[in-house]
Amino acid sequence: MYSKAKLCFKKVYIFIYYLQIKIMYETELVDKLSKMPLFSLADVSQIVKSREYAKVVIRRMVKNEEVKRIKRDAYTFHEDPILVSTFLVKPSYVSSVSSLYLHKKITQIPNEVFCFTNNLPKKFFFVVPINFFHTDFFFGFELEKYGEFEILVATDEKAIIDSVGKVPLSVVEEAFEDLKIDRIIGYLKKIGKSSFAKRIGFLLERNGYDVYHELKGLIKGNYISLDPLIKSHKRKNRKWKVFI
Repeated sequence: MYSKAKLCFKKVYIFIYYLQIKIMYETELVDKLSKMPLFSLADVSQIVKSREYAKVVIRRMVKNEEVKRIKRDAYTFHEDPILVSTFLVKPSYVSSVSSLYLHKKITQIPNEVFCFTNNLPKKFFFVVPINFFHTDFFFGFELEKYGEFEILVATDEKAIIDSVGKVPLSVVEEAFEDLKIDRIIGYLKKIGKSSFAKRIGFLLERNGYDVYHELKGLIKGNYISLDPLIKSHKRKNRKWKVFI
């Protein structure tokens, strides 16, 4: 009788011991994964040293709503769409109204995230829509501190250029104060497209910047709408060759 009780106690002790080890192990796992903006099955497998056990862990965490699944094999403990955005598609950077709002250059709060990539365009939904627009002009961004992480974010000057055709230009015109004018002119010359030079040049001049002599070599061809998203009046600005 005594030996049976002793054996039973030993089994319970072993069970509790291994349960404690498991809890400690998974606590360490959660601690490591929560320090990543996004994680995958491979990340979990590397920590637990077992792909099959990693699948079980992820399945349980998703079921218990401890983590969120954004797309196939992309999970996060966080709820910030800007944080996870540039890790969803690589390479990419946050731009347009998203970066301008981050930098406190505009007051209108974006209801979606705008990112740019040199890969194919994509769209995801995580808290809000996250848009990835293709660009042939993959430059003009910097690595910035964002909470405890670092993400790629457009400079204000590149964010304004990236906004053409993506959001109404009246939204971003608020950001024209205190621009680095040499930088934005450099970007426009590097891009070399007349349509960008006409639109951004006109807006720069309207906001007090004397840039025509720097950009006049790009002002050629037919008249175009100042904002491609808004039907323009047929009033011509002959200097910049835009309808306003």
